[in-house]
Formats: sequence, C-alpha cells, structure tokens
Amino acid sequence: MAVLVLALPIFLFAGGCDVGDIGADGNGLGSGKGLPDPGCDGPLGKPRDPSALPACCTDSVGGAHCLPSDVIPSQLKGFLAECPSGGACVPDPFIETGGVYTPKACKSLSNADGVCLSGCIPQVAQYLTLLPQDVCADDERCAPCVNPLDGTTTGACQISFACGQDPNGGDGGGGGPGPATCPHSGPPVIDPSTLTSCGADAHCLADALVPPAMAAKLAACPDNVSKCVPDVFIAAGGNYIPATCHSVAGAEGRCLSKVLPDVQAKATLLPKDTCTDNELCAPCYDPLSGMDTGACHLSCDPGPGAGPTKLPTCCDGRGTCVPSSAAGDKASQLGQDSCPDAMGGADQLICAPDVFLMPGYKPPACDTGLLGVLLGDKFKPGVCLPDCIPAVSNFLIGRGDCADKGDKCAPCLNPLTGEPSGACDL
Repeated sequence: MAVLVLALPIFLFAGGCDVGDIGADGNGLGSGKGLPDPGCDGPLGKPRDPSALPACCTDSVGGAHCLPSDVIPSQLKGFLAECPSGGACVPDPFIETGGVYTPKACKSLSNADGVCLSGCIPQVAQYLTLLPQDVCADDERCAPCVNPLDGTTTGACQISFACGQDPNGGDGGGGGPGPATCPHSGPPVIDPSTLTSCGADAHCLADALVPPAMAAKLAACPDNVSKCVPDVFIAAGGNYIPATCHSVAGAEGRCLSKVLPDVQAKATLLPKDTCTDNELCAPCYDPLSGMDTGACHLSCDPGPGAGPTKLPTCCDGRGTCVPSSAAGDKASQLGQDSCPDAMGGADQLICAPDVFLMPGYKPPACDTGLLGVLLGDKFKPGVCLPDCIPAVSNFLIGRGDCADKGDKCAPCLNPLTGEPSGACDL
C-alpha cells in the first residue's frame, strides 16, 4: 500500500515576528477578537475590523471575512477559499492584525507539534474530522508542523510575519526532517477508532487521504467519498509492512485484510497460516501464472525472498495441484490424479480442474446422450465436468454432447439411486 497522502496547507509568511505582543510567546490569540495592533502594515495591509467586511464561511463557529484579491500575497492566495461576491475568504485573526499573527501552539496527529488554524481554510476543512482540536478554538483544528505521513514540513508552523518584511519574499517552507520512518513506530498517525467501521479491523478513510494508485485496490464505503482501509495501514499512515506467512502450497506470502477486494475474491483458496483472524495469507506470486501479485510490495515491503514457484499441473495439463485446505468443501470430490504426495506435514495436493479456480465458474449444461436413452428422460440433464474428477471417471458416464474432449456429461441424477448427484449444484 502506498503512503497515504495528507495534503496539509503550506503557508509562506516565514520569519520571526519582531512584534512581541502578537503571539510571540507561542500562545497566539486564536479567537480573532480584540487582537492588539502590531503597529505596522502586514502582508494583508493595515489591521482592520473584520465586521466591516462581507462575511464568508458562515457555517463556521468562528469567523472569516472577504478581502479583495489584490491585497492577498501570492503565497496565500492558493490556500484561501473564494468569496461568492469576489475576493478571498480570510480568517478574522489575520484581518485584525493585517497578517502579523502567530497561531496558537497545540498537539496534532500522533501528538506531534502543531498550530491552531481556522476551519475556514479549505485544506483544514477537508480534514476537520481527522485533525484534533486540542487547545484550539471551536472553529479551529490543530494542523501539524510536519506531515506525519511523509515527514515533510507542512509550513503551518512557519506562519509569522515581521513588520517591514516583504510579504512576497522568501519561500518560508523550509526543508522537512526527512522521509517518514517505515515501518511506522510510535502513536497512531490517525486513530482508526475515530472513523466509521467498514469491517473487522478496518475503517473508512476519506478519498483525499488515499493515493489514486491505491484507491482502485480498496472497496468503496457506503458514503462514496471514502475507502475501506485496514486499520494497520491507517494507524501507520501507510508505512506498514504486512507479516510474512506461508500461502498456497507453502509459497511465501503476506497477511492481508479480508476487506481487500482481491483477498475477498480468493478467500476460499487462501490459507490463514499465522495471520490474524481477520486476515488471509496472500501469495507474493500467483501460483498458477507465476505473475507477481503485488502483495509483497506494499508500502516499504522489501519484496519476496525468492522467485515464483508454480504449482504442479494435473488432469493432463487442464488442472492444478492445490493443497486440500485450499479446495474448501469441494476437496472431498477431488482426487490426487498425478499430483505428488504430501511431504513434511503439508496438506496433500489434490487435482483441481483449472476451470474450478475461476471465481463464479458454472459448468455448461449438457445432454447425457446414451445414458438418458437407456434410463429415461429424467437422466438426460447433466453438466460437463473434467474426467479427472473421481466421480466423473465412472464407466457409466459418457461424454454426451460436451464440446471439450476431456469432459464427460455428469448427470444431475445418480444413475444408480435416482437421487441428485450433486454435479448440477456445482
């Protein structure tokens, strides 16, 4: 699974503010009411009373008002919502101080340092349910200084402006402390229990936090704006290596959640091995084709320790030798055919016709031909099944009108008892 993306805003008013009474102690005044005059024009011009301007972001508990676009520095324009009547929607504390303002310090995701930013800022509003409030005002959330998912600086904690500083000068972003550690250690990046459950040990994560390349591998949640993600990936911010296990026929695999569509589709074939009750062991390589499944390349997984090992063939090349445990309730109907004997305590390999390994496969209907003529019309209906299945190899069963020369027309009724044979229930 690729690293989840948290596109937090980067604010570019960098530099230490030299006006001591404007939040210089790190306890910025987040209320947006009655902030001291910094004594200079800031990046937004002169300090002014927000109430004299058109209101915006009216569903917020706090406040924001519209300023003309031509007074907004270029670094800030991309992080502000547009006002319906034109201009940009600016949180009140910035207007009251002309932008010479330092947001209040707080503890954000993973208990990391952050600052209180208004929910009227679109990037904050996007993650309002994920970012903690901590000591922030009701209309604010604590945005982290460093993106906990990739270790880059968000710029949130560089919000500051000194009197006399060029509002369009410098990039202010700074460099990040380096890539996030993988696998992740420490407190959860995002606490899954704060999200909506979508299965055992899995919760719904907003689409905006899921990389497009990974989104296609995840099931959609009922709200259609989030994906069902295993908790271990959410808590690790995507920086997680699944446990190694023994998959089909003992091949190397990884323990992956049953909520993943690819795992669900092959649930009857995959063993649990050492995985948790809500996981199955997905092979690194497809045991039939030898193709890389991608299961062992999620996040920072170094990949499988060895190359693919394909399962032996059987049924004259039309079947595959699979562990009896992978055949589920059909194991008793399958034989060993040409499969090798079990070794080292492993499951006995049995011959599964390849068509049975296709999800949702239904055998084609057929007419038993001579058997129906001899025993009556009720014995005519049947289905075409490979002749390497022990019950189908019975001398009483003929090919009928099956197109494949390796198939026989297995009657729906047992020719000896007249009871359902089970063939037509496959």
